[in-house]
Amino acid sequence: MNYNEIDVDKITKEVSTAVAQGNYRKATKKESMEVRLAALALLVKNMQDEMHDIVQNERELVHA
Repeated sequence: MNYNEIDVDKITKEVSTAVAQGNYRKATKKESMEVRLAALALLVKNMQDEMHDIVQNERELVHA
């Protein structure tokens, strides 16, 4: 899934409208876990990217 293609504003508006109309249900345990794992995966990826940048900068400093 490409997270950059998700229209967050549109989805937020749809969810807000559904809640206001009482047209919603609680997430199942599986759905809740899927959301948590997706968020965790994104956090880990971002941390890995940051660490990669730090290592690259350190390498450049050592070889300068």
